[in-house]
Amino acid sequence: MSDENLFPADMEEMTIEEEEMEELEEQDDYIGAAAFDSDFVRDGQNCVRGASGIDSWKQWCINCLTTEREASPLYSSDFGIAITEILQATTKEEAESLFKAEAKEALAADPYERTEYVSEINFDWGVDSVNVYIEVVGIDGATIDFEVNLEGR
Repeated sequence: MSDENLFPADMEEMTIEEEEMEELEEQDDYIGAAAFDSDFVRDGQNCVRGASGIDSWKQWCINCLTTEREASPLYSSDFGIAITEILQATTKEEAESLFKAEAKEALAADPYERTEYVSEINFDWGVDSVNVYIEVVGIDGATIDFEVNLEGR
């Protein structure tokens, strides 16, 4: 297969319009990025969609709290939480305490310094999983809330 087929000369470059980029950058000093939900989110034309700065931060927080710490060579040792240890706790109270400590530590390690503090964490226990509802306050008082699900692995 030739390079002409891989990179046709008449192929349009994928660019974000200047106005759209300025709009994404104006949102409370949060930097926008590609939207993802376990994989990149694509539009009807199969182009990767962009996410606002706040949405990018929220996606980062969710990814951080659903990733096992030190399990992936793609992330530094301060990214993620000890999910296995949390789920192996002997009581719900111990698991909740571990999760709260891990979540606060992991979110404070945000390399872009967007996380000011974790304001609320609530748990909804199932038979073999737990849904965790989290509210995080960021720079300039921006607040996000989201849910993560932790299941036995």
